[in-house]
Amino acid sequence: MKYMPLDLSVMQPEPFPHPVMMRSDLYPRRQPSREEKWGICPGSVCGALRALVRRCWEEAERRKLAMNILSVAGACVFGLMAVGVFWLAVEMDNSALQASKSSCSIKP
Repeated sequence: MKYMPLDLSVMQPEPFPHPVMMRSDLYPRRQPSREEKWGICPGSVCGALRALVRRCWEEAERRKLAMNILSVAGACVFGLMAVGVFWLAVEMDNSALQASKSSCSIKP
């Protein structure tokens, strides 16, 4: 079977569906403030309540993080103290065994 050579010169690339420079690249949008993100209207009672709730929630999250850090630190200190007490007991037992052992290793 004889094959015809493929002529690549007649093939055209497909056009890119989007413009290269987007309008948003040229004119970036202003970032909304924290109050605008949460739908808080400045000066309204509802907005003030939402801001107060949000502030209390953030403070509670900070307290929870601090308690987690302190509990991990306490667990580490407890572990180190337990290892230290165990090591001290082994050393005291070893020194008591060394003191009771005679200096002469020959058995009578």
